[in-house]
Amino acid sequence: MKGMIMSGMMALCLILGIMAALGNTWLVPEDDEDMDGGYSLTAMHMDMEEDGMCDLMVGMMDGGECDGSVLTWSFSDACETTEEDDPCDMATGGMMGTIGMWAGIVCALMVTLMLVLPMAGIDAMDAMPDMGKMITSWGAGGLMLLGIIGWWMMLPSDGEMAMGMSGMMGIGAALLGLAAAAMDQFMPADE
Repeated sequence: MKGMIMSGMMALCLILGIMAALGNTWLVPEDDEDMDGGYSLTAMHMDMEEDGMCDLMVGMMDGGECDGSVLTWSFSDACETTEEDDPCDMATGGMMGTIGMWAGIVCALMVTLMLVLPMAGIDAMDAMPDMGKMITSWGAGGLMLLGIIGWWMMLPSDGEMAMGMSGMMGIGAALLGLAAAAMDQFMPADE
């Protein structure tokens, strides 16, 4: 029973982690009337509702790309284009968050395979030493959490943005990964 619960927790950690890493609502405006869009780990996304407004904004900002009416401007491009520190800090924090999230996702995938494959009668992951299993199980949630903390610490402190759905999913994935590792470490298995 413990193995099935841990498998479910780790699979959910994996799914939420992937959705969070690919999501573009890590930060959203506190006041929804300001703009329709948000920040991913690496870029700003704004929905320009009027036709031609996106192309006009790209020309005015000297950067960004239009996908229909959605303007996407990566923080690294904004850092090179502008002389401000905020986009450069966002680019650095986004890189740290992305690395942490994807490293945690890889660990969550390995742990999920270690837990699920034996249930299907496949012993491909049994050769992994116990220390490696413990490191990957703690690494799944821990690396995600470190990436999120690193990203959060690099954010500008203007206070106009709030944590969005992708950020909440990332935190949930990290906590699920850590809870599954703690369950494996500290709860005795049913004999």
